[in-house]
Amino acid sequence: MDMQCQRKAQWLMIFGLFFLLILTSNWACHAAALSSDQVSNVGSGDGSIFGYLPCSQAYLASSYFDRRNSLLESDFHDFLAQEFGTGDLCRGLANDMNVLGLADLHRHLSGEGSHRHVVSTLTFVNQSDGMKWLDSHSCEAVIIERLPIGVFADPFELQHLVHRRAFLDAAVFGDSNLELPSALSNRSIVEIHMDIRNDLLENHETVIQLPLHARYPPLDSSGYARIEIGRPDLFIRCRPKQLQPESCSWTLKNLGAGYAKNVMWQVPCGNEAHTGIVSSITFATALT
Repeated sequence: MDMQCQRKAQWLMIFGLFFLLILTSNWACHAAALSSDQVSNVGSGDGSIFGYLPCSQAYLASSYFDRRNSLLESDFHDFLAQEFGTGDLCRGLANDMNVLGLADLHRHLSGEGSHRHVVSTLTFVNQSDGMKWLDSHSCEAVIIERLPIGVFADPFELQHLVHRRAFLDAAVFGDSNLELPSALSNRSIVEIHMDIRNDLLENHETVIQLPLHARYPPLDSSGYARIEIGRPDLFIRCRPKQLQPESCSWTLKNLGAGYAKNVMWQVPCGNEAHTGIVSSITFATALT
């Protein structure tokens, strides 16, 4: 009788753990869906983030990683809103910056293998008022790419592009260890600055080619690891040309990324079904 009671208690415990596992799984899926919705609403082009940025602070993302060890989507955008979201002092200039707007953004992946380029084509609104604005203001487009685990940008390669004047400036924040595999790496941010000039508005668009490299992915039965690169954060920062360096500050405006689609990258990886065969051959080769 005691044995039967013990078996019943064991079965009840198993069913309880199974039920708890289902509840936990559903909660995790629901939380992931909420997180995805929050991310998709960011960068909608509503111009909600305005602020002052001292010229002594070269990058928007630098202060975030001065206080954080890793990148979180919602935390990053909340930080930007708190760090640069000021009141009415800069809102007047930001409203004047409406003459500079983004009409469209197209993105695609180019190249083959584990070394590719994310190509972003930014189409700006061509307005005569915008060209007049640039006669008296210095403006930059700031593109922030939030890279997922599994890909990285080489800081030395980006600096080479800066020296070649492909970018006005560029930097990598977060995990910059180029040797780590995907399983041991963290997310990173690439911040790119482009000079906005009259000829850029006259040509209507500018093309940004960001070189990226795939990390060694974990094994998968399909033979491929699927990496999704989300929409970037786009900003314009401007300041009057007559400002002296010691009194210099940029006014920041959020351009948004519109309805740009995410970029998909299928990275070849080892097939876990072949692990036994490969291990046997490797072991036999080592013995010979």
